[in-house]
Amino acid sequence: MFQYFPNNYMWSLAVMRALASGANFGEVNWACSGLHEAAAVDPDGDLAAWHRAWMGLGNQVLTQAEQAAQRGHSVSARHAFMRAAIYYQWAEAFLDPDDARAPHAFDRHLAAFAQGAELMEPRVEVFELPFEGASLTAYFVPACGARGKAPVVILTDGLDGTKEEMFYVAQALAERGIACLAFDGPGQGATLRLHKLTARHDSEAAVSRMCDYLDTRDDIDAGRIGLIGVSLGAYYAPRAAAFEKRIKACVAWSAIYDYHAAWVRRTGYAPGAGVQQAGRSAARGTTGKHFLRVMGVDDWDAAFRKLEAFRLAGVASQIACSILLVQGERDMQTPIAEVTQLLEEIGSKDKTLRVWRASEGGASHVQLDRQEPALSEICDWFFDRLAPQRKFDL
Repeated sequence: MFQYFPNNYMWSLAVMRALASGANFGEVNWACSGLHEAAAVDPDGDLAAWHRAWMGLGNQVLTQAEQAAQRGHSVSARHAFMRAAIYYQWAEAFLDPDDARAPHAFDRHLAAFAQGAELMEPRVEVFELPFEGASLTAYFVPACGARGKAPVVILTDGLDGTKEEMFYVAQALAERGIACLAFDGPGQGATLRLHKLTARHDSEAAVSRMCDYLDTRDDIDAGRIGLIGVSLGAYYAPRAAAFEKRIKACVAWSAIYDYHAAWVRRTGYAPGAGVQQAGRSAARGTTGKHFLRVMGVDDWDAAFRKLEAFRLAGVASQIACSILLVQGERDMQTPIAEVTQLLEEIGSKDKTLRVWRASEGGASHVQLDRQEPALSEICDWFFDRLAPQRKFDL
């Protein structure tokens, strides 16, 4: 993966994620070109400098969006609103969870996305679904050119991601006549920040709530529901598919078999000794404090006790739907050996592992070094399995 900030994996991954989500490289470079010394500060880089750069960029692009909207230039406005949403996400991402600046930045992220969604054609619906005394935040992207009831894919993001960050996936599906319902589950995005729901291993609970909602829509064929999860979502998605049988096709993008083992590798954790390698070069996407907030715990020992349940061993055999595992051979966060083990244990007759090699590009985590043609391949896989003529025999 291209490292915009050499020796700071976390910051470099963030740049690549922003670009994949629709950020403009010139804008990102304008904001970040002066941060190389800040990136080298231990342990995580100068996070205050990072926040100022991305917040300033978000404010600038938001102003452009508002001015375009006032002049009636809706295309320019919606593009700028969506880019501003990306920049505000990254302005908030590495702040201490207790930092007073964090809620303001994240509120701007959500507001900019909602303003952009209002200007989309067809309009993107942004809403909340009641869930166990709280709410799951979501948006719905209609299928383009759909006649009658359309198939749909449920989209869930990763540990520190947001559903807004994954909007480009929803758009790619919609272009193929597949609607998309994206949501932040417990421990993710706005559901974590606004409703204080922390991560849980039984992802089928939230996915089943999404399926229940889709059952109520007259523009959706509830017999053709897919599910895609990215990074940590690639644990959540297979787990949910094992128990929620309304899911007919599932993609695990950078699949996770054992999330406990993944974090032992990333941190060098040992019981009683704590973490040994949590600095800026470690293969992780967020700070230790944010990880603990996601888990809803106060210390690493409690986090690793909770992670004991985040395993697909003994669960994967119950997956009966079509499933695609997508992996990069140089993924620093998820080793191929574990993904191969997951494939072997999956019970479905229609199961595929697609490994992207360095020789073809896309060898890093979530193919962030070259997302095309991986994204198109994933969406076409869904099209082949959720198309109207496809019959399911499970």
